[in-house]
Amino acid sequence: MRDMSYEPRNNAWNNAPTYANQAQTKSSYDRWYSAIGSAIDVLTAIDIQGMAIVVDGEDQTTRAKAFAKFGLGMAYGNLALFFDRAHVVDETVSAEGTIDSAVPYTDVAAAAIGYLQEALALSNSTFTIPASWMGSAGDLSNSDFKKIINTSMARILAYLPRNSAELAGVDWNAVKAYAEAGITADWNIEMDGTSKWYFESGDYLTYPGWGRVDMYVVNLMEPSLPQHWDDIPTFPHPAEPSDPMDDRLESDFSYLASNDFLASRGYYHYSCYRFKRYDAQYVAAIGPKPTVMLAENDMLRAEALARTGDLAGAAAIINAGTRVTRGGLDPVAANLTDIINAIHHERQVEMYTTGAGLQFFEMRKRDLLQEGTPLHLPVPGQTLQLFGLTTFYTFGTVANADGIGTSNGGWR
Repeated sequence: MRDMSYEPRNNAWNNAPTYANQAQTKSSYDRWYSAIGSAIDVLTAIDIQGMAIVVDGEDQTTRAKAFAKFGLGMAYGNLALFFDRAHVVDETVSAEGTIDSAVPYTDVAAAAIGYLQEALALSNSTFTIPASWMGSAGDLSNSDFKKIINTSMARILAYLPRNSAELAGVDWNAVKAYAEAGITADWNIEMDGTSKWYFESGDYLTYPGWGRVDMYVVNLMEPSLPQHWDDIPTFPHPAEPSDPMDDRLESDFSYLASNDFLASRGYYHYSCYRFKRYDAQYVAAIGPKPTVMLAENDMLRAEALARTGDLAGAAAIINAGTRVTRGGLDPVAANLTDIINAIHHERQVEMYTTGAGLQFFEMRKRDLLQEGTPLHLPVPGQTLQLFGLTTFYTFGTVANADGIGTSNGGWR
């Protein structure tokens, strides 16, 4: 967290294999490829070796194949969202073990959508996904599984852009179609006390003394509060507002009258608020926690409508949702600027600690990440080392701000 939060952003992601925190990228990268490997094993057994999957006397081959395709799609979708490139392989396609055979994130995302579309088509058959496969409270019908697949495709397309130029090229009609067929309730994971299903990052961002809410987000909820904590010891600690513009500043967040961060690490880390909405779930890390909220799918629908010209339809979705029902904010007008800003607000406030990477993706595609911030991560240094490389590329620093791999924009 510290290495990626210096201001100004002059610490590139350290991609050396010997970096003490190299596992932050390597672990995610390897786990997604572990899921890909498992899916390939299943698909090889079914499609190449002709195996039938029979459970309690019933043929569940289609279910197994659908879930394997879902695994491929989700893993490649996340690789596309977070990394600059990846190797796309499946039961029929192999790749050379070189960095040159990795394809750009746009191609990885296209492959992910293809696998998810296959999973969607297979899910027209009637079957049940066991709760243990998804960390859900109960088994999922094939109909509910299809909703998750559709929302997942909408997320990949809408969040993939690295800058505003790429944002303009998104297929918003496809996002609209997927989101309209997407989830109709929060996609929850039942945390089980850290043994398997556990949102660890959300815990750290909730635990007192660790995570604070960036003043950028606090300012969205109450504009009288500063948008940034300046890096000086005399910066005045803001007083708690008596009547914040957004009701969630009181319902979901807690005011704090002092800071417990080390000043030597930068006063810009200071904040007068922490997040409390999921405190009860994190007492023992047991219970439901949204991984993707219904509100997120609603905002995908609204953004797709707005960017395809249906401003009234987009405003109607926003005004029927959490902006008004939970935030108590005024309804948004049917104009593009106000709609895009209202969607931005909900993604930063309502969806806090949900939708892995969501807030970063939102800032990225609108050129709002501070100058010098990496726009994506490099293939991990230890993986590059396996390919025989001795130099390890990366992204970040103001000097390398090109708007392609490193942000050249910024909200401040």
